[in-house]
Formats: sequence, C-alpha cells, structure tokens
Amino acid sequence: MARMKTFFIYALCVILFFIFSQVIIYFAIHTTYHAKEYEIKTPIATTVEVQATSINGVVKGHIFNDTQEVIENKYLQMEFYSKQDNILGTKYVPVSKLEVGEQQEYEMKFNFSRVDHVVLDIVDTIPKSVTEEQTKSDSEKEFAILASALILLMFL
Repeated sequence: MARMKTFFIYALCVILFFIFSQVIIYFAIHTTYHAKEYEIKTPIATTVEVQATSINGVVKGHIFNDTQEVIENKYLQMEFYSKQDNILGTKYVPVSKLEVGEQQEYEMKFNFSRVDHVVLDIVDTIPKSVTEEQTKSDSEKEFAILASALILLMFL
C-alpha cells in the first residue's frame, strides 16, 4: 500500500510539473508578440492588427466594402519588410464576394524572421509564380515551443 502511495505522489508531481511548464511556456511565448507598423495602400476600408515575434507573427483584421460596387475575385496582398526595407515575403488572402456594406474577417499567420512592417494592398490577380503556401497561413513553429520547454527544464 505504501508503494502505491509513493507511485501516486510521483505521478501527481509529474502531472503538476507538466501543467506548470505548459502555463509558463504559454505566457513566455504569447507575451513576446509586439505590435508592428503597417501601411494600407488600398482605398477600401481595412482594419489591421499586426503582431510579431522575432520568428513569426499574425496579421488580423477586417475588409469593409464601403464602395458603390461589389468586390469579387480580388486578393489582399501582404508584403513583409525588414528594417532595411528588404522584402521578406508576400502572402495573399482571397477576398470573397463582398456586397456593398459587407465585411470579411481575415487572419494570416507568417513565419518570417525579423519583420519590421507590413504593406497591405488589394490586387486583382496573383502572379503565376505564387505558391500555395503563400495563400495559406503558416503553422506556428512547434520547434520553438519544444526548445523553450527544454531550456526551461534545464534551469529548474
């Protein structure tokens, strides 16, 4: 009976440590996001929020059709730049058919390092050289989470 109690205590300690490390990792990663500058080159009303770390980030917002015509078959182009104005990459969000007065929400995750600012524009077509990855959100860097957990374990 005493042996079962010991195993239970060890299992409880492992579970509590796992929960504690997940909470610390969550706060460590999500508090490193900083707001980045952006420039909107489109006459269509667009709200934007850009947050990034040194290795990834997310662009969120809404497109509101305040024009007098229907918007369809267009793309929201996002160009990501470094501090030296070097283009790091481009992402495209398809704009569905927007009637006058409608809005569309969008979110694009990106894995570009050291993004300083983002330029947004509405384009009619995307170049043929654009890959499918440029029209989809990037997954979060799972390796960074694993590395953070290992570094945290080393210091405990």
